[in-house]
Amino acid sequence: MKRYFWKKMRVKNIGDNLSILSTRTPYWKPFLLILPSFLTILLFTLIPFILVIYKSFLDRGTGFYIDEAKLSTANYVNIFKDYGFQTGIRNSIVYAIIALPISLTCSLLIAIAITQVVKKWARSFWQTVFFLPYVTSMVAVSISFIYIFRREGGIINTLLQKLGLIKKPLLFLQDTSDWNWSAFGVIVFRGVWGNLAFQVLILTTAMLSVDQNLYRAGSIDGAYKAKQFFAITLPSIKPTLSFLITIGIIGGIKIFPLALFDNSPETAVAHGGSSIMLYIYSMVRGGEYGRSGAASVILFVLGVTISFGLRKLVTLAYKASTKIGALNVTRKIETQTLKSKTTFKV
Repeated sequence: MKRYFWKKMRVKNIGDNLSILSTRTPYWKPFLLILPSFLTILLFTLIPFILVIYKSFLDRGTGFYIDEAKLSTANYVNIFKDYGFQTGIRNSIVYAIIALPISLTCSLLIAIAITQVVKKWARSFWQTVFFLPYVTSMVAVSISFIYIFRREGGIINTLLQKLGLIKKPLLFLQDTSDWNWSAFGVIVFRGVWGNLAFQVLILTTAMLSVDQNLYRAGSIDGAYKAKQFFAITLPSIKPTLSFLITIGIIGGIKIFPLALFDNSPETAVAHGGSSIMLYIYSMVRGGEYGRSGAASVILFVLGVTISFGLRKLVTLAYKASTKIGALNVTRKIETQTLKSKTTFKV
């Protein structure tokens, strides 16, 4: 009798649990959970962005209290005539296109080298070494680059002069010629070095998480290391690469090299080191809220366009390489089949 009672109670409890799982949750309960995040995004992202778009089409007034202002595209016309914005948009676009492939290639090579280390303690040590730039203050890094690339007493100029490669010091961050590229080269070098830490950490983690059975199967089939990398590793870490490409493009468009030029936007513009973010900062500091709003809208459009375009390009390249590989395999199978038929007839 006692055994029957406990069995009946257990069945009843299981039935109650099933009924709880099968019931629908009222929509307001999950909505309450996401409400704080939704309000934060609404107050600090969506509403300010709408106000920035509205402000960018006002041709007069300061702040958000406008008297007798008219809607027009004057701010967009004026910023495209501004030399500082021309330099900034050039540097931002070229930086996003050039710096990302360089940093990703270097990060892939370093990540491959780290994953080849057999001992775990050594692997962790090198991961920590390459992660140090990520935890270092960017202001301190910028100051270091100023001392490395400055005209008088800079490490690079001193080294090149001692080697006899140059007679006069090179103008890196002090070049004031029109459309110069020397300051931009320093910005790219600093950006690539600064992005290596995060990318190496993410790529190393992704490579180490690839199923090792795939590599064993590839070795049995006679695939060498390079072929395993292109046939197994790269397809396995494709989502990680897509994530890094997106983050890299956004970070490239938003490059802000103010610390390299003594925290002076005017100096950055004069030496060819401007960017869209730096131009927006200088316009806000000067009270030109309409121009800063127009530049912010252009920054958003550029980021979305370049990010979408590069991701589509990478996807198309990957699909094309996959189709070419499948066609090569099909041709090899057909060739082997014809050879076997010819041999059988003979």
